[in-house]
Amino acid sequence: MIRGVRKIAFSAMNWIVLLTLSAATAAVTAPAACHGTPAVISGSVQASPQLLASPSARNYPAGRVRRMGQAGEDFIFLASLPLPARKLCSAEVEIHVRRRTNGPSFEFNDFLLVGFAPFGSSGTRKVLFDGPIWAGDPPRISEKTARIPLPASELNTFVLLTPGPHFLDFVLHDDTAVDFVRLRVRFE
Repeated sequence: MIRGVRKIAFSAMNWIVLLTLSAATAAVTAPAACHGTPAVISGSVQASPQLLASPSARNYPAGRVRRMGQAGEDFIFLASLPLPARKLCSAEVEIHVRRRTNGPSFEFNDFLLVGFAPFGSSGTRKVLFDGPIWAGDPPRISEKTARIPLPASELNTFVLLTPGPHFLDFVLHDDTAVDFVRLRVRFE
């Protein structure tokens, strides 16, 4: 019986020490406060050389690349936004998309890929977001602006530790039209 009590007391002491260390570590690694209003990166969204050379782009039929605002089925949308060589404390993608409203539509299988081409699963050239653009939306919703937060730490690792120029790359296939892509960032 006494052994069990000691074991519980010892276990509780370990938790106290662990929580104390965790709190101290959290205080040291707390993110810096964001200053000022967000900057918006948009404008020319031509695909970067890395994106054009990626398997996502190369494996799609030639001539089936979607332009901004272009409707139609079975196109791939490729775009890249330049990233500033500054440390970020927050980042959010805004992408305005539309789907067909006349006739059958197959956009339920359209996936958005955001990251650094050629989109690895590890290292610095990785995927930051990969998911269906219309997930959970009722069929009556024909357009929307999706807002996707991105991990500032991954953007900083890429921008500050790899040679430039740096681009945030987008791939969206295949039945969804894109009206604009923006990146809202705040700097430390």
